[in-house]
Amino acid sequence: MTVVADAKQVGGTLSVERVVKRFGEATALGGVSLEIKAGEFFTLLGPSGCGKTTLLRIIAGLELPDQGRIVLLGKDLTGLPANQRPVNTVFQSYALFPHLSVYENIAFGLRSRRMAPAEVERRVKYGLEILQLEKFAARLPHQLSGGQKQRVALARALVNEPQVLLLDEPMSALDAKLRAEVQIQLRRLQQQLGLTFILVTHDQDEAMAVSDRIALMRVGHLEQSGTPDEVYEHPRTRFAAEFLGAANLLRGKRVPGGLEVSFGRLILPQTPAWEEGSVAIRPERVQLRDTEPRQNGLRVRVREAVYRGAYQEAWLEPCDLRIRTGPHPALRVGQELWAELPPQALVVLEE
Repeated sequence: MTVVADAKQVGGTLSVERVVKRFGEATALGGVSLEIKAGEFFTLLGPSGCGKTTLLRIIAGLELPDQGRIVLLGKDLTGLPANQRPVNTVFQSYALFPHLSVYENIAFGLRSRRMAPAEVERRVKYGLEILQLEKFAARLPHQLSGGQKQRVALARALVNEPQVLLLDEPMSALDAKLRAEVQIQLRRLQQQLGLTFILVTHDQDEAMAVSDRIALMRVGHLEQSGTPDEVYEHPRTRFAAEFLGAANLLRGKRVPGGLEVSFGRLILPQTPAWEEGSVAIRPERVQLRDTEPRQNGLRVRVREAVYRGAYQEAWLEPCDLRIRTGPHPALRVGQELWAELPPQALVVLEE
């Protein structure tokens, strides 16, 4: 998807300030605060029930918080109804009208606002062009692929010229290959337009692929936030380490200069703040050696190996380490070698 070069709009800075939301006895959001920069692609990531969709609906004006407020460009939006907020939402279902053409679906919101016909036509043409939908303008939704329907939903939102675009898991219905393609297209579109995008997803790979920053949520609270590489390479908690990708979690006791674990002593890059706890290392950061490493080496045997095309995944004993390595040379079950856990790849987790 090629985006027209002169389509840049201005995104808005949005603040979520100590937002609380309860549904009966259940607390969906327990005082969440976030600062989302203008023109940023920001992702709310987390498992089902963590509060990410509730927060998106509060930003959209579809739910009201019990406490806290939503501020956009210095203006408090908390009491404004959804149709008076300068934000638009693309829903998981796309919510296209089945009896209307692509053109009419995009125009629907503009006409409901009684916009002048010439302005409606200008904006719809802009939406068709920017999402490369010109040749589909006369088609009905049932004549479109999943990716094309998503682009119609995006166009319908963008022609309203929102300051913030909200995306409620819009790629979850797509197959894996198309989803990967649409992620790249969506990222390019956001960068070209300069709009503030807020995405809700439970897919960590999707969050990593499109985001400037990620907010990882857990049971109504913010667990960790940062750039994709920050939250992946430096998880703060066990939950963050496990949710943001595969991780080896090693538990042990603090000793001078490192950590005493079941299979030996590890040198750590920092001194833990606890006496007993856990460190994490990503599978791809474990190095395999033919000879004993100078630091943090362990003699291991390959218990199981899986070929995944671009890489191999293997499990090592006796420490039950999971590793990822290049496809060649191939690992064999029963093969003995050395594993190195580089100190700089070990992350001390909070308790």
